[in-house]
Amino acid sequence: MLKQVAVTGVAVGLLLLAAPAASYAADPYVTDPRTTVDDPVIEPCEVSTFRFGAGFFLAGEDVAVSVSGLNGESAPISGTVAADDGSLVVSIGVPPGGDGDYAVTFTGAQRSHLGSFTVVNGGNAPGSCSDAVAAPAGTELPLSSGTGIELALTGGSVSPWLIGAGALAVVAGGALVATGVVRRSRV
Repeated sequence: MLKQVAVTGVAVGLLLLAAPAASYAADPYVTDPRTTVDDPVIEPCEVSTFRFGAGFFLAGEDVAVSVSGLNGESAPISGTVAADDGSLVVSIGVPPGGDGDYAVTFTGAQRSHLGSFTVVNGGNAPGSCSDAVAAPAGTELPLSSGTGIELALTGGSVSPWLIGAGALAVVAGGALVATGVVRRSRV
């Protein structure tokens, strides 16, 4: 009887620990491809890059990009044609005399997206930004840290209560097994 209780306790503990992983793997709500923005806060002569995962747009689709904000219509934009897998990388530079918040609308045939970026120190802009050309589509901009290493953004989290309950169940199962061993050694 004690052995059955111990095995049941360990099994329940393991199930509690495995349940979050299984629920995230089978989550039907995670269907949209990932969208990220590199450098959402930029200064004059810098660019902000928006990345859309594979399947976000149609293959080879020409995506309409509009920028609203101070002189937003004159912001340099590059990379508005989706790749063969439907992914897209769009770089947007600071418009001449630009400063403050900007809203960016990406409009495709089946899907659209609204993003934003902010320009700081726009009043201190140099007269010319010869090196601030928007990066061509499909290229990587260097990381600001210069290390070339990034952590994956998985977007998942597990409740600490669930982890604690699973750990407690495993410890309780281990205690029952230890009690059974001590009891048998006395007999």
